Amino acid sequence: MSSGVNGWVLEGTGKSPAIGWTVATDAPLVGLEQAAETGDLIAADETGTLYKIDRSGRIVNMVRGRSPVRGLAWSETGAGGAVLVGQNMLYWFNEQLQFTGSAELPGLTMSVAIESQANYVAVALGDSINVLFDSNHKLFRHFDSHQPLVRLRFLLDEPALVGVAEYGLLTSHHFDGSKLWSEKLFSGVGDLAITGDGRAILLACFAMGIQCHGGGGEHRGSYHIGGTASRVATSFHPGRIAVATLERMIYWLDTDGQVLWQGLTPDDVQRVLVDPLGKGLTCGFKSGRITRLDWLDRPPQRAR
Repeated sequence: MSSGVNGWVLEGTGKSPAIGWTVATDAPLVGLEQAAETGDLIAADETGTLYKIDRSGRIVNMVRGRSPVRGLAWSETGAGGAVLVGQNMLYWFNEQLQFTGSAELPGLTMSVAIESQANYVAVALGDSINVLFDSNHKLFRHFDSHQPLVRLRFLLDEPALVGVAEYGLLTSHHFDGSKLWSEKLFSGVGDLAITGDGRAILLACFAMGIQCHGGGGEHRGSYHIGGTASRVATSFHPGRIAVATLERMIYWLDTDGQVLWQGLTPDDVQRVLVDPLGKGLTCGFKSGRITRLDWLDRPPQRAR
């Protein structure tokens, strides 16, 4: 790899990672998601183009889509995904990035999530109503979250969703729309990450760092790093955490909050993703460059 492109990695402090690969989208990056089971990534740029990137960093498929993209979701199995376009359009796509359906929604869309098998899609609307679609792309449920949810995720081990409002609310709802729990927050939220078992919920809360919650919403503590935390990601099992700040710092942490490595990036960070096994992270920059960093050691798995 060119030292000019990835010199920021070599200048970081702590246990240095290996640079796995770097690719770039044709236009600024607006979305980046990964399928935990296959290791494939899906990226979306400002032109609406979708990219499928395999675990070795090779772009294996690229489709010119619709724009502007305002939200992207990709299933854990890699069976399909969903994308929000414009003010109120939802599109489904399959593993070949072929569009398989669409729906015009009754209001401004805020966020989108897809169930691990790609059977269900949830969309949060600006009027605090959240809608669920089934495997036939038919609307079958809606519920009120009382605040618009700017981040939304399906849990893997139970039929439920977790969502977060930009200010003041972390909440979970069952598939039938009933509220399971809610927790008041005292900070704005830039990002949401959840471990595979749903027992750890991490929120990037800007000046308040990374706030940690349990599977029932209860507050469990925080990780305080230098700067303003805007992006967060975690491994499938508790082990490794990646944090990006508005000051362009990337932090690689263990679950005790120890900083294992940190580096100053050359561009604003759009998305960070952690390998499900905690072996490394993928950093997507707003410029369109996507870089994979690998650590040779595997984090210890804690008892469940």
